[in-house]
Amino acid sequence: MSKRFSTLDTTRLLFDHPKMLFRLIERMDRNEARYILESDLVAEVMDYTRSLGKADRDRVRLAMNTENLFRSGLIIDIIKAEGERRLVFQDALINLMRACNASLYQELTDARLRGHLVTLRDVRDRLEVSSFSDVDLDYTELRDDLNERVSQLIGLLRQNVLRMQTISAQLADLSGDASREPEKYLEFRHNLFEQIVTLYERHIKPTLVFLNPDTRLPDGSNLFETLEAMVRLLESHDDHGLADQLFRSAISLNALYKPIQAVAQEVEHFLRKTRRGMAQYNAMEHFYGKLRELKGETETLSLRRKWLEGGEFARSTGFLVGLRAQQRPKNYAFGNSSSYYQLIFSELELRLSDLRRKSEAPVLQEVEGSGRHARIDVKRINQLYQWLDSLDLRPTNDLVRELHGRLDGFIPGYRFPDLLSALNRLVNSPPEGMRVMTSNRFRALEQPESNEQFVYRKRRLENDTRDAEHSDLEQEKRHA
Repeated sequence: MSKRFSTLDTTRLLFDHPKMLFRLIERMDRNEARYILESDLVAEVMDYTRSLGKADRDRVRLAMNTENLFRSGLIIDIIKAEGERRLVFQDALINLMRACNASLYQELTDARLRGHLVTLRDVRDRLEVSSFSDVDLDYTELRDDLNERVSQLIGLLRQNVLRMQTISAQLADLSGDASREPEKYLEFRHNLFEQIVTLYERHIKPTLVFLNPDTRLPDGSNLFETLEAMVRLLESHDDHGLADQLFRSAISLNALYKPIQAVAQEVEHFLRKTRRGMAQYNAMEHFYGKLRELKGETETLSLRRKWLEGGEFARSTGFLVGLRAQQRPKNYAFGNSSSYYQLIFSELELRLSDLRRKSEAPVLQEVEGSGRHARIDVKRINQLYQWLDSLDLRPTNDLVRELHGRLDGFIPGYRFPDLLSALNRLVNSPPEGMRVMTSNRFRALEQPESNEQFVYRKRRLENDTRDAEHSDLEQEKRHA
């Protein structure tokens, strides 16, 4: 078949309709191959041109014909293997298509990075025995090879940085697709997790290690040590132009480390979140299946089977045991009774009286440990007792919490042992006309800044009616 289009016309037509080759390159990368199957090429061309007009459809099909691509030099080889024809395209064409689409950049794997490093080491070894003379063709050829290798490496790494920085947008698109198809959510999540793990383990981590100047390799120097050695060699032989250029290239390579590190942190966060979410989802599915089995056992003809026999299930899970004994959160609501408002006003009056005497509040001296500063402890207790004797107290259901609220943040140097001392003082010497009643219910107070917890027995402070009854009896006796 004669050539219908020239190489220029065929290439121009390929770039006018680039989606065909984009998809073929993406499929080639997915299969980790260096060729494109002729059957895939024909299927892609037929599918793409179906929506075109007749003139454009004929032109594209003629240009993408295998014979035309081979005669125009865009296909450099046709391999027949396993009953199929494999088409090997020009590397220049494939690389140019990759440059036009950031998603087609080939991620650098550990093997490819090691190949670039081995090549640079070989250039360094050849440079050590070079003549460093501009009239020596071997040296000038070596300089050109070094510039080409370093420029190619910088270009590949920059392409991969751009490719990695599009991961967030791709994750958002994939998540949107999954939300529109809930029935395929599990399959999507599994496939996405595998893709991200492969990207992180096979591409991002090796690139970080390759660009880390502190990396130690068992087989020799790392990238920056190799470049630094060549810079020293060139400077020692007065080739400062190439040395400065190589030094700037090393700085450019070092600057690529931070954006890749940012992508790595983002992917690590995604993996941790996804792994935790998958574990939680699997746990819920597992126990939900067990509950469905227990419910199915109740769906019999016997009307007495209306309860789940879940005793063994509750003991096996652990978190259900004692669930009914847990206190439920109580709604906080304002009361409408007069006693409620009297309680609020009395509390406000007590707090305001404390604030009026703020200047008289004692400063409790700090102590390092008990038993070592007896004088300081006695002084602290006396200061605290004097302040307690001057406080106005009202009846309350929780004396400990009331005292803590009156002392914490108000008395400088206050700590939990001071609360215990104040409580003992009021229990042994309650305010006049009042008494302290102890219950068997326990409560706890916490101080987040010191990570301390004070567990106490709940105590009530109430009016002592026994004194009033005793005085009434005395008056009756006197009248009698």
